[in-house]
Amino acid sequence: MLVGHVCTLETAFGFYTLGDCRYAIGDYKGAHEAWKTLHEANITNALTDQALFQDGRALDASGDLLAAIHAYNSFAARQPEEALVHFNLGEIYGRLGQFSDAAKAYHLAADLDKSADLQVRRDALFNLGGDQTKQGLYLDAVATLTTLVGLDDGAGFHVLRLAEALKGAGKRDDALREAQRAVALLTKATIDGFDADWENERQTALREASALVGALEAVAAAEASLADAVVGVATALPGASNA
Repeated sequence: MLVGHVCTLETAFGFYTLGDCRYAIGDYKGAHEAWKTLHEANITNALTDQALFQDGRALDASGDLLAAIHAYNSFAARQPEEALVHFNLGEIYGRLGQFSDAAKAYHLAADLDKSADLQVRRDALFNLGGDQTKQGLYLDAVATLTTLVGLDDGAGFHVLRLAEALKGAGKRDDALREAQRAVALLTKATIDGFDADWENERQTALREASALVGALEAVAAAEASLADAVVGVATALPGASNA
């Protein structure tokens, strides 16, 4: 904290900056204390809003998820049209297994995002589709992820998740088509510059997509072989030639 100082209009920026610095070095408790002091002081509406949002981040990072939800909900009550806060709430609810609350938050985030790149909407739909797949709500997941792929048809990561949902829904032909498309997209996917984390994610997703293609092709081949065998047995039965 700013030793010897109370949070006033003159010191408010110092408290905000202190929270930033503490967060950057991984001192999430210290960041929470700075931002909590700032939003409780309620110096200006703008500072209080920013401090509440940042406090939610610090509490989330520290593992105090219920307190983070409280901070984010306090911010959302003041700024209900801010898409990102609803997305962050969706992530926390999802980690807590509260999928109904997560779905509501993700839907809000997707609907409210009016940005040029619609990144929050994309991320919200991606997470929502993933949660629906985890719960076995495959048809819901297919609908969600189809909407997402429609926003960004060239994203192999998104196409892969759609293929997985289609497989779960029993739509194997569609799943195979999308899995093959995911392999093609992920093989040629690039970003500006080099990002080791992104490259690891790409390679992992490519392996998953390739494995899914292999599994679906194996099922199709087994079914075709079984069908051929049934025809062969039927043909060999006595009197079959007279049928």
